[in-house]
Amino acid sequence: MQTTILFILLIALFIYSIKTHIDGKIIEKSFISIVNHTFRTPLTRIKWMTDNMNPDLPRTEQIEINKNISNTTNHLLEIVDTLAGIQDVNNSSLYFMKTVSLREIIEEGIAKYHNPINEKKIHLQISALNSLPLLSVDTKKISFAIHAVLENAIRYSQTEGTISIGAKVEDSNIVLAIEDSGIGMKWKDKRNVFKRFYRSAAAVKMNTDGMGLSLYVAKNIIDHHYGKINFQSKDPNNGTIFYISLPISK
Repeated sequence: MQTTILFILLIALFIYSIKTHIDGKIIEKSFISIVNHTFRTPLTRIKWMTDNMNPDLPRTEQIEINKNISNTTNHLLEIVDTLAGIQDVNNSSLYFMKTVSLREIIEEGIAKYHNPINEKKIHLQISALNSLPLLSVDTKKISFAIHAVLENAIRYSQTEGTISIGAKVEDSNIVLAIEDSGIGMKWKDKRNVFKRFYRSAAAVKMNTDGMGLSLYVAKNIIDHHYGKINFQSKDPNNGTIFYISLPISK
């Protein structure tokens, strides 16, 4: 009997080790492919713009090219910050708490994504943020998490879509809701949305940029704040609502 149990355990361990090895290879391959594409696209754009920068161009065109270079460079820096921060988000000693207003974080996010919001003519509906209690959070990290959800809502919303942002107090938590009218999710996507490097086929089709890391990192950050993140998406093309719950500062 003991020999049989030991044999079963050895088989289970062998299968687990193979699966771990395969999963590691898949993750490594995904990482290389995604990062290669994610960096190559903006770098190619910057190279093209700098190659076409000519002192004889009209002043307005030069200003527009410089603006595009600056925006693309900022996008690259955000990518680097995301990759560099993956290790930090799981290290509790690197969380530095301070009291902050959720409204300030939301306003910073809207200002940050001002251009894509305007380009897609997205209608923002914002309510119930002024009278909320304060939060005790690592401002930089929690801003990343909330902004990641907001960016996703913008990225996967259709042109002239609507994004609604609201919050309320439930027990000893503030619950933030960010709802979009975008592509929504299929059932299989819902199971994988917070996994590393995961992007649905619909997301890739609509927007080829992206690493599938922002929601993974966001969930880790929120977990370290003893908060929760979840979502509702009835079906594809019917939008998504993300809920972020964070403890109120005491």
